[in-house]
Amino acid sequence: MTAPVRLSSALVQTDIRRDSPRPHHLRQEDYADLYDWKTLFYDVYRCGKHVVLQGPPLFNLLNELKKARPFANWFTWPFPKAKYINLKKRGEIWVKTDASHIAFEGTLGSFDLKVQPDGSDRFAGKRVLVTQSKNNRIGWIADWLRFHHVLQGADAALIYDNGSSDYDIDQLQSELSLAVPDMDVLVISWPFPFGPQAGPLWEMEGGMPDWDSDFCQVGVVQHARFRFLQKARSVMHNDIDEMIISQGDRTVFEAAEQSPNGMVKFDGRWISTHSDHPVEPGKCSHADFVHDEGEHAELSPPKWCIRPQAFSRKHSWGVHNIFGARGNDEITDEFLFRHIRGVTTSWHYDRWNLGSEDRSALRRDEVLANAWEQAGLKPSHVTA
Repeated sequence: MTAPVRLSSALVQTDIRRDSPRPHHLRQEDYADLYDWKTLFYDVYRCGKHVVLQGPPLFNLLNELKKARPFANWFTWPFPKAKYINLKKRGEIWVKTDASHIAFEGTLGSFDLKVQPDGSDRFAGKRVLVTQSKNNRIGWIADWLRFHHVLQGADAALIYDNGSSDYDIDQLQSELSLAVPDMDVLVISWPFPFGPQAGPLWEMEGGMPDWDSDFCQVGVVQHARFRFLQKARSVMHNDIDEMIISQGDRTVFEAAEQSPNGMVKFDGRWISTHSDHPVEPGKCSHADFVHDEGEHAELSPPKWCIRPQAFSRKHSWGVHNIFGARGNDEITDEFLFRHIRGVTTSWHYDRWNLGSEDRSALRRDEVLANAWEQAGLKPSHVTA
């Protein structure tokens, strides 16, 4: 049994709260319930010669930290020992130290945080999938792993569980390890607020809110990056309803490894909830769905696969971008992922009923149907 990964997390213990970047007139009704006011650090861990104290953007909390030792000493000018990175929803303090604990006391509370170990050796030389999940069916996650193991050559995965209530971490780890024994699968508990949503579905009278308050998923990819994946051969971040298919002979990992920019980005197309046989929402399988929503359907935002060593700390790994990287604006047609609309818990919105109502626009995706068969994925009504 894989030993659980421990996080050295810290929440603000006093009445002080993180400032919000979103103006009041653009905050939806449940904004205050969803925003992460209190997480100081997701984790404190070693990355090579550095200790990384990683959390959401600190905003006003940084000044509070600087009132306490060791932060007061770390950030003393003109030769600060620590560097604070506040880019693209990141909040990281990097300090070169041999310390095994980071202890401090001040206006945010009293803390003694163990420095967690560098986990990069475990994934050295591997092709790794990274995702965040909450209450997705374990069978869905297992099929997502199998698909990318068979068709793309993934041999490892980091799955960040964002507070599932349908099963516990031990059950998820055990069942996935049994379901895909040829992959090194590591499940990490990540019980932090996902953050308020934004974009057209949340447009308000004052305008459309920006994606400025959802820190959790960026925290996942940054944590995976610096604690576990510095030595990985290549890394792909996508969701368990997104299935990457090659248009040519190379796998997506091979393409990233061979890219002069160290990365590839590719678009996705939505696959309708329409099925040729009866399907029950929540109990479906990926392979129940083979109908593209049509040539006029909006593309799903791009995803990426990269070679970690090609990027420095100044480059930010995001959900859809590698910010600041050469090649970030280039979309290849060598790969196209299928975004399976029916594989959802509808936590975000009622996705099941959002598909194309005009069945005449649907097109059977024979490439996808063949991919299901090649990967050994079966529709939900097939039991053998």
